[in-house]
Amino acid sequence: METKVLQQEVEAYLRQLLDILEEDATFEVEPTATPEGLYVNLEGSLFSLPEDRSVLAALELLLRGALRRKTGEEIEVVLDVNGAVKRRRAELIRFALTKAEEVRRDRKRIRLNAMPAHERRTIHVTLANVPGVQTRSVGEGDERRVMIEPDDT
Repeated sequence: METKVLQQEVEAYLRQLLDILEEDATFEVEPTATPEGLYVNLEGSLFSLPEDRSVLAALELLLRGALRRKTGEEIEVVLDVNGAVKRRRAELIRFALTKAEEVRRDRKRIRLNAMPAHERRTIHVTLANVPGVQTRSVGEGDERRVMIEPDDT
């Protein structure tokens, strides 16, 4: 589906959802080429807890389903409120690069704290092409975490 048409579909669907939720928000749809897919930033005071991931995750699920029905394609969507997800992603990238440098310098692996799947993915993608380190996820469920290790190759 053409990017402009996709943007219009997302905007129309979000306006309907926000009307149902009685939320008054402005938003901008930014199709991106990032691994996360379509990025949508909602701006304003939303849901009383503007950075509540559970609400955003539910809205992402509804939006992905609507887009799949409309286009027949799986389109990944990242919903953000007031740029919080984008800021967190930037923090994770800086953190991952700092930890990778520690691993390269000390030649010792580092096990990060447990984090949600989308944050682990950001770490893996960030470090995928960094020389001297490799990553893997360990653990299960809510205790799943990223391990950064020296690359022995």
